[in-house]
Amino acid sequence: MITKIGHIIGYMLIFLGISETIPIFVALSFDETRLILPFFISSMLTIFIGLGFYFAFHDDPNKPSRYTIISFLIFTWILIPVFASLPFMISGVLTKFTDAYFEAASALTTSGSTILSNSSLAPKTLLFWRSFLQWQGGILIFILASAIIPLSTIGGSDLFRSSLPHGEGEGLLARLKASFKPLASVYVLFTFTCMVLLIFSGMTSFDALSTAMATLSSGGFTNHANSGVNSFNNMSEFILVPFMLIAATNLTFHWSFLRSGKYKVYQKDREIKYFIMMFLVAVIVMFIALLGFDYGSNLSVLKRLGISIFTAASAISTTGFVPDAANSLPLGIIIISIILIFIGGTAGSSAGGFKVLRFRVLFRQADSEISRLAHPHGIVAMRVNDISVTNSILMSIWTLLILYLTSIAIFSVSYGAMGYDMGTGIGLTVANLFSAGAMTGLIAPDFIGYSGMTYEAKWLTSALMILGRLEIITLLIFLTPSFRRN
Repeated sequence: MITKIGHIIGYMLIFLGISETIPIFVALSFDETRLILPFFISSMLTIFIGLGFYFAFHDDPNKPSRYTIISFLIFTWILIPVFASLPFMISGVLTKFTDAYFEAASALTTSGSTILSNSSLAPKTLLFWRSFLQWQGGILIFILASAIIPLSTIGGSDLFRSSLPHGEGEGLLARLKASFKPLASVYVLFTFTCMVLLIFSGMTSFDALSTAMATLSSGGFTNHANSGVNSFNNMSEFILVPFMLIAATNLTFHWSFLRSGKYKVYQKDREIKYFIMMFLVAVIVMFIALLGFDYGSNLSVLKRLGISIFTAASAISTTGFVPDAANSLPLGIIIISIILIFIGGTAGSSAGGFKVLRFRVLFRQADSEISRLAHPHGIVAMRVNDISVTNSILMSIWTLLILYLTSIAIFSVSYGAMGYDMGTGIGLTVANLFSAGAMTGLIAPDFIGYSGMTYEAKWLTSALMILGRLEIITLLIFLTPSFRRN
């Protein structure tokens, strides 16, 4: 098993180790020289171990098997946060491995949950590393979603459409490299554009960069906020909305559009249309809920509309930025936000959730069943993205949905056994399973923060974040003895 993926794991560790040297320049800029050595040590250790894996195992140029793909995903999401957590521990900011791993796993999975109860008091170098790590997690998710996950055919992922060219029979590393260059160029362009616009809105360059990286990765980390507190002005929120929606949609189509300049590239996949439609419906419902709620006599209609748009975009993209006065919003807003987080973004995006593509398939199946009742002898073909939806694909999607619902129930009860009330347990489970941990302050208003959790609760939450990126079924398949034997 490790012989198939050891080379590429080493390659990723070397890349991570090199990236750990970048915060050194931030430390020099903000006169935090005491953090230079921790990042240097972390970088050298990560690169050293990465080189060991890289040279000990050879790259497999052949098309990877399903077992190789699943093994690669498992080891990536569990092992990489271990090395990403080193700067947090060595610097002394998070001395416990549990806390450091939690923060690193949250960043890489773009969940946005944080141990830092008041991030404005943390060193800027660590805040940059946290945001930069989240940004790297975002591009990793984009690449995996477009190049690797469709090969696993898990949960209907083979219905995914990509605008990137891929050859037949390519190995894992070749596919990752082929996707990295085009997607990274678009990713950097959008991040830079978002940062520049945020600077014009009144943010400092450092905060604008950190917020842009958190936005394009659908992460949600902020530099000047406690849990559940909004730190943006009206102009900043207006700027962030389109970039949150961009991050929650298929990046390969954005690349194709920027390359060709033709809008018709988006017509290849109607999933984006469904996504926009769900977003607009959510905005309307939230706006109506706010109009009928005494949210403050000084709030204008436009302000309530702005809160509705910002909250809906943050929830459906699973970015997790909270709106103004999140702890006092009506229950209807909280319920709609939970539904949007569950739905999530489109396939091929950095957003979490069940994905719009899968809901579209289920709606198509419902429509087919209704047509079959009206015409019992008729043949109703189901096609999504010009691909026939077979019974095995339908079964895979339904299985994944049942597993998600079962996981929500099990983990909510587990949080209850640790002393949390049921509402908080459900909120914690949904937020972290679907990579929207930064929005915990909205959907679980009674939650006091992750820093006050017990070690058991922190590990449970870390497992939830990773399980969400693995989409549950991947880990279950990996643990099945018959699958490993075959």
